[in-house]
Amino acid sequence: MAEEKTGAAKHSADYRDREKKKAAKLGIEDITITMPVGIKKALAEEIKRHGYKQVQELWQDMALSWIAQDPEERARRLERPDAPAFYISPKLARQFEAASMAELRRDPGDEIQPPEMRKG
Repeated sequence: MAEEKTGAAKHSADYRDREKKKAAKLGIEDITITMPVGIKKALAEEIKRHGYKQVQELWQDMALSWIAQDPEERARRLERPDAPAFYISPKLARQFEAASMAELRRDPGDEIQPPEMRKG
């Protein structure tokens, strides 16, 4: 048997329902963003520095600013020349080294030998 809701619980449920309907009518959607602690901390500092009251205001302004840019500018801003295309972990490097050595043992003669240093 379902429990009866108290007056306060009914009021809260009705409020949540009204808020969901209002958000749906306005086309508002909740999103969750997962980010590293360091970025979250830096973002919080920027929110304070620029006088935002809520992070939502900042995200909306950034989104509107982004949308206002022409497509070429958006593409330029997405380029990250300082970011590596991929990351080679130490484990992967060791696996590659082991596989390379095994291949050289199977088919010797392709080794690269550094030039000898001449004493002058």
